[in-house]
Amino acid sequence: MKFRGVFLVLFLLPLLWGLITLAKGAATSVAPHCDGLQLGADGEEHPGRMRRGFTCHIDYALDGRSAGTRTYDQQKYAQIRERRGYLVQGTVYVTYGAAGLVVLVSAGGLPDSIRRRLPPPHRRPTPATRP
Repeated sequence: MKFRGVFLVLFLLPLLWGLITLAKGAATSVAPHCDGLQLGADGEEHPGRMRRGFTCHIDYALDGRSAGTRTYDQQKYAQIRERRGYLVQGTVYVTYGAAGLVVLVSAGGLPDSIRRRLPPPHRRPTPATRP
């Protein structure tokens, strides 16, 4: 098979991207945080972590108007869904890459350029080759 190296890259890239995506999902905080403007119950801006009763203005249009707001519970739910999405995507990529590598190696072995770098396999001496 002439293109084993190309197939190896085509399966290694999704595998690595899946591992990165899984790490991103695992590192995502469960505590709600607001990336936009965070207003308290008194209507004043409050920096720091988001608390119950606060409102998060999540995005701004070019003219400075808020495109949407979320309450504490809505922001927490949105972040849980975002984290779950990262974990699902990462799992799919890792599964695809690992399955492809298993099929590639079992069907034709590793590419010659990689096989030359590996140490030779250890073989047990047979009775005919013993000194």
